[in-house]
Amino acid sequence: MYWVIGAVAVVGVVAWLNGEEERACANYHASSHRLSTETRHRQQQIAERRANYAKNQNFYEHIELHHASHLTADALYKELENHKRIVSIFKNKQQSFGQCIAELKKQRDNAHGAQKQVVREQLQQMREQFNEAKNYLVMLAEEKERKLIDIRQINQATREYKLYIRDHCGEKGRDWYERGIERARLRMA
Repeated sequence: MYWVIGAVAVVGVVAWLNGEEERACANYHASSHRLSTETRHRQQQIAERRANYAKNQNFYEHIELHHASHLTADALYKELENHKRIVSIFKNKQQSFGQCIAELKKQRDNAHGAQKQVVREQLQQMREQFNEAKNYLVMLAEEKERKLIDIRQINQATREYKLYIRDHCGEKGRDWYERGIERARLRMA
């Protein structure tokens, strides 16, 4: 009788986690792909703008690009927060599978004959799902490292571009830079 309750519990946990997991993963992957493309585009724009002296004369284009670069970095930070939620979902999933495995082991030890074989099969399925969640967590850890590299790169490019505006856009560029420093000081206070 216990193995029937265990089987129903296992199926219920897996179905609930799979629905939530699928929605979260789909949203996360779509957003992640979009942000990766946007990050590469911003970095390319900054490099092209710096290389083309004729465009350096338009201060406002530089300011807009700098602002867009900031927005891209902010979006990357938000994406990193979404990444943390996905990791949390999979850690909870892995933990739930671990608990189900422990329960199934108890049931296996108390079962006899055909019931014992059914529990063994359920235990094997839960171990496979546990390992899938574990492997996905490893992949998410690697993806987190890539996201952190993207964030560092866009932040570095934005910082360099800010200095470039200061140094190459005349008085307007220097005033803009000083106002930005003053705003940062006020935020810190």
